[in-house]
Amino acid sequence: MRSALANHRRRRPGACPRPAWPASASLLALLAVFLSACSSVSTSSTTSTSTGTGARTGTGPVPEVTGKFGADPVITIPNGDPSSQLIVRTLMKGDGRVVKPGDYVIFNVEGKVWAGSRQVVDSYTDRSPQGLPLSRALPAWRALAGQRVGSRVLMVVPPKDGFGPQGDPAATITGSDTLVFVFDVLATMASDTTVPGPIANFDAGPGLPSIGWSTHGPLITVPAGAKAPGKLVRRIVIRGSGPPILAGQTVTVQDAGVVWRTGHVFDSTWQRGFPESLMLGSGQVIPGWEQGLGGLPVGSRVLLIIPPSMGYGISGHAPDVKPTDTVVFVIDIVSAVA
Repeated sequence: MRSALANHRRRRPGACPRPAWPASASLLALLAVFLSACSSVSTSSTTSTSTGTGARTGTGPVPEVTGKFGADPVITIPNGDPSSQLIVRTLMKGDGRVVKPGDYVIFNVEGKVWAGSRQVVDSYTDRSPQGLPLSRALPAWRALAGQRVGSRVLMVVPPKDGFGPQGDPAATITGSDTLVFVFDVLATMASDTTVPGPIANFDAGPGLPSIGWSTHGPLITVPAGAKAPGKLVRRIVIRGSGPPILAGQTVTVQDAGVVWRTGHVFDSTWQRGFPESLMLGSGQVIPGWEQGLGGLPVGSRVLLIIPPSMGYGISGHAPDVKPTDTVVFVIDIVSAVA
């Protein structure tokens, strides 16, 4: 989520990942393993059939949830034992795009262990929405398919639909723990989404890389024998028509990166099959991304040539990027959520 699995990828060398919630950073990182992952609303037990399309599912006691969409929910877990069924309730129904099973979804989430009401995840407090390819999420989280953007969704998740009988010791979740999650669905998009505009070759100029295209995304060609620029170079391939992206927003991108020295691809969301999310202005990404992306409108495609001082610096990015390497990225800015 920047994506949790990608938090290590492009953050500035020596910087910490995004600010962590007390136990939530560990859980979000663990959820990435599954990638191989003022109104008051009170709900009560009802009987319904599981449809897998965002409808009410499961039976049994459910927590009370209060608070507006977008605000930190207050979750009150009732006394007694939870149901052994997965329970999904749409607490507030949005009117945005419907989430599809193969989508990449942006959301805020708060989660607790039913027993003891211990919090395990909270992206609301630090205003750090998460991004996740739904098809590779926890089994229960895939029930977000069928919900609409703008919806608040409650889930009561038994072990079989969560971490299974093994639990997860790193998050102090046992194999018998039922979990409670509240989601605010902020955005959704196809996992292969790109910015609108022509898929055309692009030449950045004499001595600079060119861009071609294949079914697996951009093909970045560094001219043979060319000397890498000593400063940041930005070329706007497509200027989007959306609002400019700002520090503090969760920005979702498709990107591909090559090493100038070798011309080899060391990272590509297109090849991986889904985009990733990041937050500008929080130390998550290298300075070349901060300066190169800040202020560009959503829907833009940009070529960035980033010198070592604004890239991975003295730490490099093993095994592909040495401390002295210039790196080249093609980046599609597909979404930004405040």
